[in-house]
Amino acid sequence: MEQEIDRFVQAILIAVDPSQVALHQQALEYLSNVQQNVHETWRLALTVFVERDSQGQGRKYPPQARFSSLRMLDEFFDNR
Repeated sequence: MEQEIDRFVQAILIAVDPSQVALHQQALEYLSNVQQNVHETWRLALTVFVERDSQGQGRKYPPQARFSSLRMLDEFFDNR
């Protein structure tokens, strides 16, 4: 699951970075697929949203990834 989390976070970071022109469309397609399957991918979003760094001091993932994860979780719970 760690590899899937890394892929998810990287896709989010590419999608929000205007300098990543070459990979932008691929990232958006991947994220759209994850979003469309939120009933299966909600655990991925939950992990990214709540996981702490190795020292337990702060969040492990950047704010952009946590925000996107929160939006996915919101949709998951709204449709449940």
